[in-house]
Amino acid sequence: MDIYAMLDELEQLVDEGTKIPLSDKVILDKEKLLDFIDTLRADLPEEVRQARWIARERDRVIQEAKEEAQRLINESQAKISEMAQESEIVKEAKNQAEEIINQANKVAREIKLGANQYADEVLSKLEQSMEKALEAIKQGRNELQKTS
Repeated sequence: MDIYAMLDELEQLVDEGTKIPLSDKVILDKEKLLDFIDTLRADLPEEVRQARWIARERDRVIQEAKEEAQRLINESQAKISEMAQESEIVKEAKNQAEEIINQANKVAREIKLGANQYADEVLSKLEQSMEKALEAIKQGRNELQKTS
């Protein structure tokens, strides 16, 4: 069901509500209104579901990047300890460990940046879609107010 059909259904629900004498107030059937709200939730744009998924996916990717970075750091530290026992190559081991740590941090930053950019793009599309939906709702409400 598209948003306009939902607005029409909501308008019909309001029109069919029991009017309170001497006021613009209407009593609505609670069950019908709750059913309408459930339908509205079920028909939310796919972008809302995607945004939720993206947020969870972004968190998962960031967590994986942190874990990978920590694993690389642990491996680097283990290598440093092992190589420190060999006095001739201690300096080289330190340089390699720093390079691995820097590379791991760089990879983690790139993954996080990419996830954030992707999430921002999807959220931007979602924002545009929601603005259109909100505008349609406002128009519907304005029409309701004009007819009242």
